[in-house]
Amino acid sequence: MSDLTDSKMELTPEERNILDGKQGPTLQKVMRTLVIYGRAVGAKRFVDIEWDGHFSIHHVLPGIGPRLEMIDELVEANLKTQYPFTLDPKPPLDFGNLSLTLEQQRTFEQIFRDQADYEQKMLQLGLRDQDAYTCTPYLAEVGNIPTRGTILAWSESSCVVFVNSVLGARTNRNAALIDLLSNIAGKTPLFGLLTDEGRQATWLVKVCTSDLPHPQVLGGAIGVKVLEDVPYILGLDQFLGPGLNERTTDYLKEMGAACAAIGAVGLYHADNITPEAIEQGTNLLLDDHHTYIIDDQELQSIMTSYPVMWEQKNAKPQKCLIGCPHLSLRELYWWTDKLYGALQTRGRGRIAVETIICAAPQVLHRFKTDVEAYERLKSTGAQLSATCAEAYMDNELCAREAVVTNSNKLRYFTTARMFPDDQLVDIIVSGRIGREV
Repeated sequence: MSDLTDSKMELTPEERNILDGKQGPTLQKVMRTLVIYGRAVGAKRFVDIEWDGHFSIHHVLPGIGPRLEMIDELVEANLKTQYPFTLDPKPPLDFGNLSLTLEQQRTFEQIFRDQADYEQKMLQLGLRDQDAYTCTPYLAEVGNIPTRGTILAWSESSCVVFVNSVLGARTNRNAALIDLLSNIAGKTPLFGLLTDEGRQATWLVKVCTSDLPHPQVLGGAIGVKVLEDVPYILGLDQFLGPGLNERTTDYLKEMGAACAAIGAVGLYHADNITPEAIEQGTNLLLDDHHTYIIDDQELQSIMTSYPVMWEQKNAKPQKCLIGCPHLSLRELYWWTDKLYGALQTRGRGRIAVETIICAAPQVLHRFKTDVEAYERLKSTGAQLSATCAEAYMDNELCAREAVVTNSNKLRYFTTARMFPDDQLVDIIVSGRIGREV
C-alpha cells in the first residue's frame, strides 16, 4: 500500500490498520478502493455510516466477470455490511404478472440466469431479507427510513434525492459497488452532499404555473437545467400547502426521480415544504445563484419536445407500465379508483391496454389485505408486480412494444411514451391515444 501513503486523506488508526492489511487482504482491498475514491473526489477524511444502506446493484448479467468475482471474494471472506441494506427492484422474472410472450420469458430467463445465486450472495453480504427489493425503500411499509442528518452511502439516484431532500438525511450519489464497499467498511468519504456547504443551493427555480405541474415533467425540466447542482424551488407550496403530508411526499418522490434521472440532482430544497428549507429558507441560496422560471408555456414546450421512439409512431398502445419509481400505497389506491371509475363511466368491463402497476413487495402486500380494493383493481384487468419497469424495457424485444407510461424517468431511458395521469387513464381504458367521442 506504499503508493497510498502520500494520500491527502487523514486516516484514523483503525482505517490505517485496515489499509495495511491487518484485518485481512479482502477488507484491505475494500479500504484501498475507498481511499482511492476519496482522494479522487477531494475528501480529507472518512465519516462513519450511521444507517442501513440502499444499493442499485439489484441484478447481474452474464459475462460481467469482475463484478461477480468481487462479490464472490467478499462472500468468501465472510464480510458483511455494518448495517442491513435494501436493493433496487428485482428484474422482470415475475412471469405470472407481466403478460410476457414465450420468447420474452426465454430471453429473460437467459439474461438473468445468475439471479438466484446473486440474491443468495446478497443475503450473505447483509441484504435485509428476501423481499428487500424496491426503489422506494423509504416508504413506511418498507421501513428503510433514515432520520435527518444521518450519514449514508446510498446509490440509486431517486432514493438519494428523496432521502437528502425530503428526509434531510445525507448521502452522495455513490457509484454502484462503491455503495456496497462503503457499507462493508462502515465509512464513506466526507465531501459534497454530506457537508453543509455542499447542500447550499446554486439555482433558484420559480414555479409560476397556473396549476400544480405534473411532477415528473417539472422534475425533468429542473434536471435538464441544473444538471448536478442543488436547486431551491419556490412556488410549490401554493399548490401543495406547507410542510409534508402523504400527497406532498408522493409528489416530491415523483418529481425527484425525474430530477435525478434526466439531470443528476442529488438534493433539492422546496420552499416552505422540505425540512432544511423550512428551517433556513432562502438563506440556503448562494449569493451568485442562477434563476430559472418555469411557467405553463415552458412546460408545454418541454412536453411537446419529447420524441416518439416507437417503431410505428401511430401504433395502438400494447402495454402500460406504471410505477417508475415504485408507487406508494396512496398512489395504488388512486390508480385503482381511477381505472375502476373510468370503466364504470364508460360501461366497460376491462381495460383495453395490458397494464402493469409496480410497487414494493411490502406495499403490494399491504394493499392486498384490503380485499375489497384489491378485488376492484383485479376486476379492471390490471396486474400488480414488484419488478423494475426500466429493467423490463431494457432489451430489444420489449423495446419494440408500444408502451405507454406516466413516468418521465422511464420515457427518458427507454422507448416508452409518457402521458399525464388522467390522459393515461383514458388510453388504458379505451386502447387509443386520444379521448373517445
